[in-house]
Amino acid sequence: MTDRKINFKIIWQRAKIRPILLLFAFQGIAFALLLFLPMGLMINSLGDSFPFVENVEKIQSEGENENAVLTNIKGINNITINGNNPQILTYEFDFNGQKTESKFSVFEPDKTDILKTGDIIPIKHLNGQSIPTEFEQYTFNMDFMYYIAGVVLLIGLILSYLLYSRINKEILLYKTGRIMEGKIVSISHNKGFTFSKFGSSMDVHYEFGNNVTKSRTNNFALTNNKSIGDSIKILVSQDGNSSCIYPELIAKTNGWKENYIA
Repeated sequence: MTDRKINFKIIWQRAKIRPILLLFAFQGIAFALLLFLPMGLMINSLGDSFPFVENVEKIQSEGENENAVLTNIKGINNITINGNNPQILTYEFDFNGQKTESKFSVFEPDKTDILKTGDIIPIKHLNGQSIPTEFEQYTFNMDFMYYIAGVVLLIGLILSYLLYSRINKEILLYKTGRIMEGKIVSISHNKGFTFSKFGSSMDVHYEFGNNVTKSRTNNFALTNNKSIGDSIKILVSQDGNSSCIYPELIAKTNGWKENYIA
């Protein structure tokens, strides 16, 4: 069985003649990756700017009631929601005979606007952690952005797989296909991108056996001296179920020796 040499340049040539699929596959993956990185950095940065108490539900259900003295109210100025900032409540309470300080982030402007230093607020504490019982914890949540990035990444991967599957069929034919003849039925041109002409190619429909199939190529010299009804060299799979145009230029560039009709 013939096994011709294939390199990355050949694979790239087969990919770039499908510019739309290549562009959207690349953009989908690149956009998702570029979105994940700054989002992760931003969330880490914002996460360090306000406290977060884990196991809020457990503290709420199992914690001990206590009164605390509010010692400070500080706005988180790098986060603004409808013109208001989340607040960090700092408070002290007695725990085992010692003053214990805790912080809790909230976003309830109607409640925090009337608070002042020295106010008594009810809390619950458990295993060294505490929460004010009259407020809900504020957390910076960007899960929806991860969902968007994940969906875009999935689309990019699906398009990449479609591109790979089409290229892979041709690469297998390049490696092991038998050289035979087909008869040209029609030729149509694909202009590629308007300004750069990147991806310009042509679809050659040809008849082989009792089937009419097509193959895409960017080697326009193949059809310079050919017209409808003329024969054209093709590669046919070992089982005869798939075929493509024999890439004359690639064959000469890479030293393929099978320059005959099988």
